Amino acid sequence: MDQKINILIVEPGKEPRPAAVEDTLEAFQQIVGGPIEAGCYLPQRVMLICNGEGKNMNLPPNRPNPTDSGDTICGTFLLCSFEGERFASLSPAQQTQFQAYFALPGSEGGSGQ
Repeated sequence: MDQKINILIVEPGKEPRPAAVEDTLEAFQQIVGGPIEAGCYLPQRVMLICNGEGKNMNLPPNRPNPTDSGDTICGTFLLCSFEGERFASLSPAQQTQFQAYFALPGSEGGSGQ
């Protein structure tokens, strides 16, 4: 039986929003709209998961890639924590930090990037 984990969903042109989703490959693929690419490791044991084919599928630009200043993430992505090889829920502190980090420019608490 799959359990739900607490994540942040970041859609192009929208503020990051918390969600509780099934901890399954299928659920993550549905959110990002295709094959997932995990591997953008952020501080506090947070992982950014996006559509690995987002640019090739001409998905709309979303946010600058926080680990590659010359790159942009295209399409919806999600943020979750991880424990070893498993995805895990974001803590309330992680949710707050990354909602502010990925806030749209000009919004309250935005990073201005």
